[in-house]
Amino acid sequence: MAPPKHLVSMVTVPRRRNQLTVAIPASFTQDIPHLREKTARIGFTARSLTMFRVDRVTIYRDRADPDAERESMLLEKILRYHETPQYLRKYLFKKDPDLQYTGILPPLRAPHHPNIEAPAPGQLREGIVNESGPTSTVNAGYDHLVHVKSRLVPGKRLTVRITRVSPRIEAEVLDMSELTIYWGLRFTRENRTLAQVVKGGEHDMTISTSRRGTDIRHVMGQLQQQWKLANRTLLLFGSPREGIPDILAREHVNVSELSYNLNTLPQQAVETVRTE
Repeated sequence: MAPPKHLVSMVTVPRRRNQLTVAIPASFTQDIPHLREKTARIGFTARSLTMFRVDRVTIYRDRADPDAERESMLLEKILRYHETPQYLRKYLFKKDPDLQYTGILPPLRAPHHPNIEAPAPGQLREGIVNESGPTSTVNAGYDHLVHVKSRLVPGKRLTVRITRVSPRIEAEVLDMSELTIYWGLRFTRENRTLAQVVKGGEHDMTISTSRRGTDIRHVMGQLQQQWKLANRTLLLFGSPREGIPDILAREHVNVSELSYNLNTLPQQAVETVRTE
């Protein structure tokens, strides 16, 4: 029996004023031989990033070899699949052997991944444009298409706000910058090295994570003050083979040039702490 279509309240929290971007390496899963375990690591990471309201993930090029490039493409593909609401996946992703183990991905349960619910004015939904014209139709996971009074690009994914439900479902398109609540992750796969990302000028605070960094407890007060003043923060994670200082050193960048190089797990009892 199908579940009843009732309204389900999702947990919503404010979006960060200080936009947080996490940088992870293209070789993030290169140390894992099997696709199933790669998928599990990526899924665990995506859920953790969402849990902590990370706004964006940047995949940077840490190794110049074909294997690393393939790994970065796989990482981006599975992250995008996981972030996409379930009701849109069949429209945005073709059958792909790289996605054969996505059934083990943990549910994100983010605000843009709603449970089954009836449409209601004010609801926010992710959708994909079905047909375009003076009034376009959008598939937003309801029994009926949503009508938007503007010409949209067919096949484009977008965010809409329901404005009325009778005699037909109507909505308006929202710009992500208009949202006041956290609405999930966005991803970019950069054809840039970590040094190029750091030097790109998009962020006003950059934090490296390293066991050789400053004990976070010693700078917590200063860090909190700078966090309140920053608008765009970049948090860096190293690869299975190399830490941030080593990756940056290859391009003659020292971690001392960053805002902070922090040991966030002082007195760790293992040799390395995995990013996930």
